[in-house]
Amino acid sequence: MTTSTKASDIWQQILSAPGEQKLKEEFVNALKETGDSRAEIFRLVDEMEKKPIWFNKDMYDANMDKYKSSLVSWHQEFDGCARRWEAEVIFVQGLPIEITITARNFINHAAEIVTMIPLRHLNLQAIAAAPEFFQVPQLAQIASIDGSKQSWTGEPINALAASVRLADLRWLDLSNSHLTEADVEVLAASPNLRKLQHIDFTRNPCRDPVDAAAGYGCDEYNKIVWESVHLTEFGRELEGRYGRIEWVRALENFMEDHPPKRSIFTNSGGG
Repeated sequence: MTTSTKASDIWQQILSAPGEQKLKEEFVNALKETGDSRAEIFRLVDEMEKKPIWFNKDMYDANMDKYKSSLVSWHQEFDGCARRWEAEVIFVQGLPIEITITARNFINHAAEIVTMIPLRHLNLQAIAAAPEFFQVPQLAQIASIDGSKQSWTGEPINALAASVRLADLRWLDLSNSHLTEADVEVLAASPNLRKLQHIDFTRNPCRDPVDAAAGYGCDEYNKIVWESVHLTEFGRELEGRYGRIEWVRALENFMEDHPPKRSIFTNSGGG
């Protein structure tokens, strides 16, 4: 087997198991071994992780410009598909793992999408027009959904709570989504959402049940003081009825970096 064939084979494995970090590492190593131009993408990702923007902004900005340029050719390979899906494919840390798409178009194209990209993150639009979105089998590989700035109240929130397709979902943005307290309680009562670790409820008319909404204190190093973290009244009410809820305790669980970035849930077991 040539190295290029090996990289291609590993890519197919990644498509079948998009949350497996070990496969991604093997893919990058295969690109390096064969001198594939895409290896430069991941070299730059590593460089920016080792020397983030606070280390040296000019160096970081220069590497970011190189990173964007190095992505152009690979990105173009997905342009035709993206037009057909009426979607935008987004690269995260060098890999095409995020997509912006309407609920209806995801329903129509999900089976093809997951044969082309190792999808982990969805920027979901127009959920109210197609709440049956939550019946799509390919949702099982999705780690995060940004569904903000649209109405979720009623049928969409009930479809989300009833879905049995969300085994990997850990991060959910429902900010500015017209949610009522009754909608939030539907999520709290759902046995299908017990693995969710973060939900953003900000800019909704309901009370926010997440512990961060109760306010907290920081020490002289700007670190959150553990003793200052507590649940909101609404959070206590929900846990009183449904038991411990991890997304209600997001600040408690992610004190080092709150709110948690969706990218930390890219790999299986992330976060």
